[in-house]
Amino acid sequence: MLAWLLVSPGAGPAHACTLFAAAGSRVEGGGTIIVKNRDRTPRQSALKVLAPPDGYQHLALVAMDAPQDSPVAGVNSKGLAVVDALPNLPPQEEKAGAVNLTGTLLSQCASVDEVLARRDLFRASYPVFEMVADARKIALIAIDPQGRVAVQVRDQGVLCQTNHYLDPRLRENNLKPGASSGIRYHRILQLLIRQTCPYSLEDFLAFSQDRHDGPDNSICRRGSTPAETRTLATWIVAHPAGGVPRVWVKITNPGAPQKIVSLKLAPSWWAKGLPDKVL
Repeated sequence: MLAWLLVSPGAGPAHACTLFAAAGSRVEGGGTIIVKNRDRTPRQSALKVLAPPDGYQHLALVAMDAPQDSPVAGVNSKGLAVVDALPNLPPQEEKAGAVNLTGTLLSQCASVDEVLARRDLFRASYPVFEMVADARKIALIAIDPQGRVAVQVRDQGVLCQTNHYLDPRLRENNLKPGASSGIRYHRILQLLIRQTCPYSLEDFLAFSQDRHDGPDNSICRRGSTPAETRTLATWIVAHPAGGVPRVWVKITNPGAPQKIVSLKLAPSWWAKGLPDKVL
């Protein structure tokens, strides 16, 4: 059983993550790029290679405060990348038997098309925003507390998401969206729109580190006090058309040195896994 007690801005720290992706001619050389900034109150993140007995092996950014390995971003051995963000909602009752959608998609799906076919998993999920990418296309899946689903798919263009519902059919859930979510959404949209040339991984890295709107409202947040929400990790997967995924990760755990990892996930990489020095 997975609890889904989601805390509203008025009741405690708001959930805060920024997701964005590009596909096709909007990417230098073709393919896709997908990014997640993991924003929370100071907590631990780690990289792990997970090998479910009945699913695909995947490299995952996991939340160490969870009772078990709980991916918040990942890429599997088939080249499917998945990232998530939680909506800011009033407190909700626990949903019995809810699936961890990010981990389940990484384990069970090999492509964006396979993800989009798994409506059964969407119905079984807690409220969440999922962004997925393979070498050809990107998609954004929004699930609300009533189990309603809104999906956007692109093989050309961009997608972005923060912590409030964007689809008109789901906007009634934005009772307390929080100022930061709107500020971050408009900033990442501005950065994406104003660049006319195709994006590189380096461009998306620069966007992920943008501090235009101060310590508590920027895409990359440092927090105005030690207890405030800040960016704990940045996860980027660039998947060139006809190539292998490239992963760039920055982890800033409280009280620990910043860690940066850059990997190319060729088929042979999956047999070796992560070197001890980056665990």
